[in-house]
Amino acid sequence: MMRPRQGGHVVLPSNEPLYLNPLLETRFTRALPLIFEGLVGLSSSLEPVPVLAESWTQSSDGRSITFKLRKGVKWSDGRPFTAKDVVFTFESIRAIGKAGLPSVWPSYFERVAKLETPDPGTVVVTYAKPYAPALTAWTVGIIPAHIYGGGPIDKSRGNREPVGTGPFRMARWIEGKRMLFEVNKAWWNGRANLDTIELRLDLGDDQLKALKSGQLDFAQVPDVESWSSEVQMPDFRTDFEVATVVGSLYRAIAWNVQKKPLDDKRVRLALTLALNRGRVIEDVFLNQAQAMSAPFFPNMVGADPSIAPHPFDLDHAVKLLDEAGYKAGPNGRFPLEIIAPTSQRTRTIEEMFAIFRSDLSAIGIDMKVEYLAPKDYNDRVILRDFDAVSFGWLPDIPDPDPSSLLSTSQIKAGRQNLAGYSDPEVDRLLEAAVATANRDERKALYHKLHAKLHADLPYTVLYAPYSHYAWSRRVHGVHPEDIGNQPRYPGVSGWWVDK
Repeated sequence: MMRPRQGGHVVLPSNEPLYLNPLLETRFTRALPLIFEGLVGLSSSLEPVPVLAESWTQSSDGRSITFKLRKGVKWSDGRPFTAKDVVFTFESIRAIGKAGLPSVWPSYFERVAKLETPDPGTVVVTYAKPYAPALTAWTVGIIPAHIYGGGPIDKSRGNREPVGTGPFRMARWIEGKRMLFEVNKAWWNGRANLDTIELRLDLGDDQLKALKSGQLDFAQVPDVESWSSEVQMPDFRTDFEVATVVGSLYRAIAWNVQKKPLDDKRVRLALTLALNRGRVIEDVFLNQAQAMSAPFFPNMVGADPSIAPHPFDLDHAVKLLDEAGYKAGPNGRFPLEIIAPTSQRTRTIEEMFAIFRSDLSAIGIDMKVEYLAPKDYNDRVILRDFDAVSFGWLPDIPDPDPSSLLSTSQIKAGRQNLAGYSDPEVDRLLEAAVATANRDERKALYHKLHAKLHADLPYTVLYAPYSHYAWSRRVHGVHPEDIGNQPRYPGVSGWWVDK
């Protein structure tokens, strides 16, 4: 049996970050987990494990956590990591929320009543009331006060020249093309096996072609036809390992419920009934996806399995639209524009929208899809300048709480309630669910929430895709979730390559 060796270089694909700052970056990028670490990490089964905190204790009433920080940890520039950096990170998250800057994190720390540091190696976090996701929220990357402090955090030099405690440090960033990371030899956990990791930012969607040509060592294979045919051939499997992951991901459409005609739930139900999602799963995704009926992740507690997705039913859709007062005329009923980021413009997504366009046309709705560059997309979302948004949803932490998509508090600019949806009963259920650590009680509350969302439809969940991966057999110790949206610890630091 081969033993891990140190040395070598691997090339991975990635989105390009807007900020090298885990508090501000809202898109999934493989750069941040190489540099930054949380007090807590994730095991292969999504359980919390010690990282920058070597241990913790939680109070019996569920309202406080005491973290004991790991001794001897240094930032990659040699400065010591202390409780002051944890305080700075927390205060920065609060400031980001107040400033309305785009971030996924403020909602996870709103319930913190106070954060205290009785000594440089201890952090005590007290919550206003029990909060079930409290511990896993501390997977947020901790940032150094001496780099990111001293001014507005969105203007910090650290956003381009980061300093972290993680296993790698950034060496070079050629915008739009590549990023190079070198091993952090002073990492508190020893040192990673690899010397360098390169992230390619310019390979587009055909990662499989880049893998086969030697431009990549690891690739996601979103094209289901390629996965079902080419990837299964003996010649391919001789050179590459493969894996399928059913993970924390779904794709959905957010309806702008603050805009007519989408403020009427009859219209949202009609649109949902008119989208032939079953055909998309079968014909476009070759059954490499599963249907869903609410915004809950397929690998977590939350969804009520007894509630089936709304069927494809054009006759019922027509009746609902007529009832809502949007009857068909010479020019149809109304136009519908869906915006999506350019990263979604793949062959399969285009085929899906072609089916939906035909479905909606049959009931008098002219659907158009506009793909936007990241900044333009973010600007339109923040201004709520859209009819609907097509998006993929990845959890920030491994917890089923969908508050960021649904809570009234998350409607303001820069937050994640894309639909602009507000309902007192939903807010009550969300609050009750996160205020209990009892799994069965949470499940019962989320089942009630599921039924409510199935009726109101601020979001129509399209499907949960199966994720497929392939990587070179020269790279060992790999699991795709090591570098996924919720990277497992110790992750890529354990990878190694042949000589």
